[in-house]
Amino acid sequence: MKKGLLMFATLMAAVVIGSLIGDFARGITSLAWLGKIFDIGISTFDLNLKIFVITLGFRINICVSEILMIIVGLLCYPKLSKMLFG
Repeated sequence: MKKGLLMFATLMAAVVIGSLIGDFARGITSLAWLGKIFDIGISTFDLNLKIFVITLGFRINICVSEILMIIVGLLCYPKLSKMLFG
């Protein structure tokens, strides 16, 4: 349970840090590729059942720096886990 929470916290921290790096990098011409955003998902559609309408969809916006930081977080997780839990 503790290791799962550590993994979740590590990945969330990686996403936040990657997002900040991407935002700052967009203003620098040589690092603008780090801020390139990819839109992944399924567009919304409505399921009309006469009584109620269900709208379904899924969309994620992710940038290159977030992907790189997730990889760094996954690589650092085993060492961090071993350091904290022995």
